[in-house]
Amino acid sequence: MALLIIDTQELITNNKLYALTTFVSTVKTLLGSARQNGQEVIYVRHDDGIGQDLAKSNAGFEIYKDFEPIEGE
Repeated sequence: MALLIIDTQELITNNKLYALTTFVSTVKTLLGSARQNGQEVIYVRHDDGIGQDLAKSNAGFEIYKDFEPIEGE
């Protein structure tokens, strides 16, 4: 079993997101449980391409600070 974390990037995970506090709390709980139980955690990020706000070369592309992958994820 694995936990798949999709599009939790800095540009997307912010105060514009509906119920941000609940979302962050839920993801942190899921991450903690998966890590504690030795489950694989996989991150997928959206990339709009060169010249766009959500592009690999921009800071907003990075995973939200509270969900950062640890070594091996």
